[in-house]
Amino acid sequence: MSLQDFLGRLKGVYKSIDLRIAAAKADNAWQNALTVVRFSYKEPKEVENQQEELEGNWGKVKTENFRIEFLARPIDKLSVLCKQLNQGRLEAREINAEFGRSIDLLSLKGRFDNYGQTRRESHSWPCFEALNGEHCRLLDEEQFQAEVKSQTLLDPYTLISELLEVDFASHISLDLIVAAPFYAAIKNVDFGEQRCKIQVKFHKDIKTLAVSAIVRRGDRENTPLRDKARSTIDLEEAEELDEYMRLWTKQHNLLEATPADYLSVNLIQTEPTALDIEKPSFPTQISRLLESKRPEKAPLVAACRRFLTEDELEQYLTKTVKAPSPYKEGKKDASATFELAVAWLLGLCGFNIVWLGQTKHETLKEDKVTRFSIDMLASHQESKSLLLLVGCTIGSPNNKDIDSLKSVHRILQDEVFKDTQVQVKPFVFSAAPDLSDKERDGVKVLDGGDIRGILNYVRQGQIQRALNEYFGHELGFKIGS
Repeated sequence: MSLQDFLGRLKGVYKSIDLRIAAAKADNAWQNALTVVRFSYKEPKEVENQQEELEGNWGKVKTENFRIEFLARPIDKLSVLCKQLNQGRLEAREINAEFGRSIDLLSLKGRFDNYGQTRRESHSWPCFEALNGEHCRLLDEEQFQAEVKSQTLLDPYTLISELLEVDFASHISLDLIVAAPFYAAIKNVDFGEQRCKIQVKFHKDIKTLAVSAIVRRGDRENTPLRDKARSTIDLEEAEELDEYMRLWTKQHNLLEATPADYLSVNLIQTEPTALDIEKPSFPTQISRLLESKRPEKAPLVAACRRFLTEDELEQYLTKTVKAPSPYKEGKKDASATFELAVAWLLGLCGFNIVWLGQTKHETLKEDKVTRFSIDMLASHQESKSLLLLVGCTIGSPNNKDIDSLKSVHRILQDEVFKDTQVQVKPFVFSAAPDLSDKERDGVKVLDGGDIRGILNYVRQGQIQRALNEYFGHELGFKIGS
């Protein structure tokens, strides 16, 4: 899909263009380092106020060889922006940034995902995003970095990331990001008494929106259809939230649905062609929606469902998917996602978590100083004298994984907590299924089957049973079932 095609779907919605330009000087000419173009439903003055607030927090970036400029333009100036980019340049207040190529903005091809990747904050809207260009190598020159840091106290990558509100690093090969949010999203799905209640938040000027609720006997698209319902979103039926935003609520009767069936709710724009705005990658079992109506059994679980369903958590824990954002600095692979999901799972079980990430410590082993690291520390609310050491791996734990935990365990137990009642217990969480060796040199291994067992107890609100069965013996205490 091209940007022009996408903008045609939201005529009258966008009011302004939020432009942010980072430029570096070489041979007395300003070269574009990264430009971010965002379309917004807000008026230009409101966008400008947001830009000024952000710049006020971080300070004006204006050195001899590095600038970051902000512009807020009304949407009717889009043709001017297109003309400049077609000429391979972009004019800001005090600079003329050169791209070194002609760019046909409206013809840029992009992807349309549930969540855009241009902001670090939690996203409320699906987003069209087009990426273009190559990395500006001027940013990597030592003299350039030293000059910027001497005047701003920050390196250019940090300044770009924070002021352009993207995750940006030397390994990311692009110099232009175009983002256009689709201001419509499913806000809530509830089920009870054979009715499915759906709420959609949307911009009042978006046309031809519809939702569908499909019930199947299994969690795949080829399983038998049990029931279905469909509604077109009517602006007149929606609640007014503010000048632009509306909340539409609809109940659908699904008389054939049973708790064992699976429910998929999709948000679609039907014209000019059908476009899935929000379509879950996997459906939710109705029994889990019914369980979520009893939050008193596990209030933390009930609250977490607003941000992450157990199905999504299971995907991260068992499918070893890659982290969703291509711009995240540091660990970006499947192991990072698994590690984060384990922290969520432990949190739902009542553990307080300290994530250590890539931090390391030194210990003496066989007269040599060796560096070890673990993934997180965890303590449970029911015991003040217990500390868990947690390692995570998507495969079978290797000797290094076990040695790291054993080393940290020895340091903490023999030195930090010597002559105290604190007990330090090491665990390894593995995404690998059905491991045969569950105890290695005092380190307990929880494999994919164990993780599913814990998650099933979480789904049922039986947190105490999960603690007893999977942690209780090793932790040295029992919580009543």
